[in-house]
Amino acid sequence: MRKIYAIGVGGSGAKCVEAAIFLHSLGLYGENSELRILLVDADTSNGNSQRTGVNFRTADDAQKAFGQGKSPLMDGQFFHYGTWNPLGDQIHNTNLAAVFNKQALRASAPPLAKLFDALYSPAEQNADLGVGFRGRPPIGSAVMSRLELDSLQQTQAGGWQQLFNNLTTDLGVGKGGDVVVHFFGSIFGGTGASGVPTLAKLVSNQLKQDNLRVRIHASLLLPYFAFERPDDGDQTVFAETRFFALNTQAALQYLTEQSEGCFDSVYLIGDNAQTRYDSHTGGKNQENGAHFVELYAALAANHGFDQPMGQTVAHYISRGDINNLIWTDLPDDEIAKLALSKGVRFAYAWFYNFSLELEAARKLGGKKFAKGAPWFQYFFALRAGEGDKPLVEDAQEMAKNDLLTAWARKFLQWAQQVSSAHVNGEQLFQLKHLDDLNQSPGYREHLHQLIIDKERSQAAQNGDRLDTIKNRLADEGKSYDNGVFGLAHALFALL
Repeated sequence: MRKIYAIGVGGSGAKCVEAAIFLHSLGLYGENSELRILLVDADTSNGNSQRTGVNFRTADDAQKAFGQGKSPLMDGQFFHYGTWNPLGDQIHNTNLAAVFNKQALRASAPPLAKLFDALYSPAEQNADLGVGFRGRPPIGSAVMSRLELDSLQQTQAGGWQQLFNNLTTDLGVGKGGDVVVHFFGSIFGGTGASGVPTLAKLVSNQLKQDNLRVRIHASLLLPYFAFERPDDGDQTVFAETRFFALNTQAALQYLTEQSEGCFDSVYLIGDNAQTRYDSHTGGKNQENGAHFVELYAALAANHGFDQPMGQTVAHYISRGDINNLIWTDLPDDEIAKLALSKGVRFAYAWFYNFSLELEAARKLGGKKFAKGAPWFQYFFALRAGEGDKPLVEDAQEMAKNDLLTAWARKFLQWAQQVSSAHVNGEQLFQLKHLDDLNQSPGYREHLHQLIIDKERSQAAQNGDRLDTIKNRLADEGKSYDNGVFGLAHALFALL
């Protein structure tokens, strides 16, 4: 059983974990696998991290209701260690001058105080770090360099201690081959560039002290988006696109120096045709759409299980045409295509059709509804007391429908953003035409337009309708479990 400890550092790291959450929902990481996540961010209200948390809870709730069925859907378990703030022990010190106690430094060590002034401008020294490290690796590295191994084991470190305890259990004799610690973070911003090398070194040192060995990998994001100056009033310290290349160069040097011998595999992923996002200096407004670069980063977690231990290897991947993104460009493309295309088709079918069908059956009554829907009787009782099948109006069945519909909505929103992130328009999926996913859905029937796939014939596409799938459900439904649980797994398997 594979176990992935996914540590997302900063906003981009959180978005990579978001991609991993959805891939895990589809069973891409393997049968009975576990995804255990921890987020790291000084900006506790960061919109990207907050969205990842919401999507985690949605997926986790759905997994608890639909896990261990007869399809890969929701097969693997989730666990969340929470979000750790590297400034957690500096509750009242939210700028560099306070963190390093500059006033005391002037009195006790004037040369160090002068060096501090030489390295950081007055604006950088006094910038509020409660909204993160402002896309400045020097600020992030100054804070992160203060961390010691003991600081991750203290009470305020929250999930770190539990993570170490779980790792120790999982890495018992002969068990390490199915466990990986995978860091995610951008290398051109503030938190990821400074946090990934430092935290990886601390984790590696802890495990070495305990005579434990595990694969430690990292997906490092090179520049893949850009933005204008944020409209945040008189802010003078903020992330700037023009510094991304310089930040990347410095951060890679910092990575080499700080984490030598820590990583087994490093995945470097970026995109020259940078997507443009609105700019905000931290907080809830810093919520960018999902991107296919983050999908690549999450797919790397699966790739890492097949890599050797003991020697750092850098991995990269290229695509055939910078103007397009096609399925064969993805790592392990056949596995990725199968899982993602099935996931999009299933989420679409459930959100725009089957969830509505179950609601209609609840209102109309199972017996009447089944007259026009032969598949229905294989999953639900037509009247009370009929066998061991549940009634569609049972509270537990309605709750399961709600949980899966919520997951389908979130998954489609994520997939829609990924498909639209390329500068040349939709890639992999065609989802831009969908209604506002925050609104109540209307019935939809056709599936053929969802996946961009030149290999499918026109005839195959024309026959790709949900009424055809429902006929197959009527033929094969008795092979699956009862209720919404069985219906969901039967539909996922058929799609």
